Amino acid sequence: MGRNHKNTIAFINRFMGLNGDCVEQMEIEKGFVTNQIEVIPESKKIFFKVESKGEVLRLFPEQIYGAFLSKLRTFFSTYAEKPDVVLSVPPYYSAVERQAVLDACKIANVNCLKLVNEDTAVALSYGFFRRKEFDEKNIRNVAFLDFGHAKTTVTIASFNQKKVKILTRKCD
Repeated sequence: MGRNHKNTIAFINRFMGLNGDCVEQMEIEKGFVTNQIEVIPESKKIFFKVESKGEVLRLFPEQIYGAFLSKLRTFFSTYAEKPDVVLSVPPYYSAVERQAVLDACKIANVNCLKLVNEDTAVALSYGFFRRKEFDEKNIRNVAFLDFGHAKTTVTIASFNQKKVKILTRKCD
């Protein structure tokens, strides 16, 4: 980001699903980016203005996310033409934000099998790598805390050898 900070778009996940009606959130988010963000009045879709090779580009958040997924796809191009992916998203994502991520997957030509809350992914990873420690009768409850810069979430997961139960709550 240091070399071309005016054309580097950071924190793209915070812009997924936003539109021109999200005035308060857009004002907050503008403080975290160095790009110019504008709105198409008719559709209310937001876009970033960046310059590339002397040309001004209008890039929508889904396009940027899709470009990132496309780049990742090149790492797996020998395995599948349209690779399967499971993506984690913040637990506070609405249906609109989740749909924006799915749209980015279409742009990148990847098959999204599932969108999983980040906190759920952490709990599942914990359970997967520690499953030998669990026994069949006793249940182990574990709390996973995510102290983000905008939201705090708590996920409580119950594990035993045969079952996992996960509960996630957002705390503002």
